[in-house]
Amino acid sequence: MRRGLAVAALFFVAGGCGGRSAPPAPPADWRANARQVVEQLDVDIAAAAVGGTTRAAAAKALTDTSSLYALLVAYSDLGGCRAMVSAAGPPTPVVAALLPACTRLQRAASLFARAAQANDARALVRATREAARAQPLLVRAMLAIRRA
Repeated sequence: MRRGLAVAALFFVAGGCGGRSAPPAPPADWRANARQVVEQLDVDIAAAAVGGTTRAAAAKALTDTSSLYALLVAYSDLGGCRAMVSAAGPPTPVVAALLPACTRLQRAASLFARAAQANDARALVRATREAARAQPLLVRAMLAIRRA
């Protein structure tokens, strides 16, 4: 079962990194869509905290099917950050404000994939911390959305 989840994690993360994105939203809707993206990513970061910030907590999360599933769902969204931003259709300054957060979140998703595949608690701790480092960047992006 765990091996199946690890394989699924790889497919979700790989899909998020270079998958197709939906067509851009109409110009009138971009602001609401961009806010929803930031809010969803924030929720996913909170869900990713299940991975823990210690090796013991991460090791426990990697052996618990419910935790592993929750992490898979959260990191699949985090890995698809750029696609989500693109689909929201924001103007270039807002995209530029979101990209630093996406870089961290996609790095976190890659670390999660490594953790799930190799049962690597250290990689999961690094993923949890990397995802958390994106939160201040999401706050800045929300401010850019409001200013645009």
